[in-house]
Amino acid sequence: MSLSLCVHETHTSSIQQIIASNALTAVFQPIVRFADGEIIGYEGLIRGPAGTALESPAALFEQAARERQTIALEQAAARACIAAFAGLERARLLFINFSAAAIESGITECETPGDLARESGLDAKRLVVELTEQSVIADADRFGASVRALRASGSQFALDDYGSANASMNLWVRLAPHYVKIDRFFVADIARDPLKFEAVKAMVSFANASGALLIAEGIESEADLEIVRDLGIACAQGYLLGRPAARPEARLPETVTNALRSGRSRSIRRARARARLPT
Repeated sequence: MSLSLCVHETHTSSIQQIIASNALTAVFQPIVRFADGEIIGYEGLIRGPAGTALESPAALFEQAARERQTIALEQAAARACIAAFAGLERARLLFINFSAAAIESGITECETPGDLARESGLDAKRLVVELTEQSVIADADRFGASVRALRASGSQFALDDYGSANASMNLWVRLAPHYVKIDRFFVADIARDPLKFEAVKAMVSFANASGALLIAEGIESEADLEIVRDLGIACAQGYLLGRPAARPEARLPETVTNALRSGRSRSIRRARARARLPT
């Protein structure tokens, strides 16, 4: 029992020390608007201490879960991303990830994401809070009230990884997000998959009805980029458009902007032909 207790205390102190020593590093991935090729914002992503087993965000949050420090780590990650983004002085949106539990905790403790933004001199209106797909929402009505309080604090709201895990149509209707990010599963190889094509087309139809802007995640090929663009999706994010970086580019390279403009009249016809869908 004493050995177990000792190991637990060591693990707990490791995450607490990472937070206390400001050992978290922020990187940013661009989110691009199809209409004009402009970068509308960046998703802030966190990295643990460089060169350690906890540099990977997955490992970092797994460790935090074991130590019951997840919300503390989410808050610290948000602070690191917001502070670093404010230092970049980019007049763009900042998308950051929060679980439902962290959103509710911030509202309860009067420390909303908007408050965190203002602490770093960032306009809360430029902050978009993404509800992570792993979130478990025990009380939908209570969480809906938390999202309304989040909006009242100045921040915008997004559903992350729509179509996977807990990101459902139910939440879309209840929470009326400003942005909905389509899970990369539906985007990868959409040019060759008829069911993915139809699923995303249905999402576009509902987005048009609800007023939400869709963001396609995981864009890694020009073929997939052309399809989601021509289906009417507003924005995209992925390695083809830009990899996460501590100091990301303010504009897209010319090769990428050329890809955004290419094949507009052909991509849907090609997709329908490959998928053998009716015109």
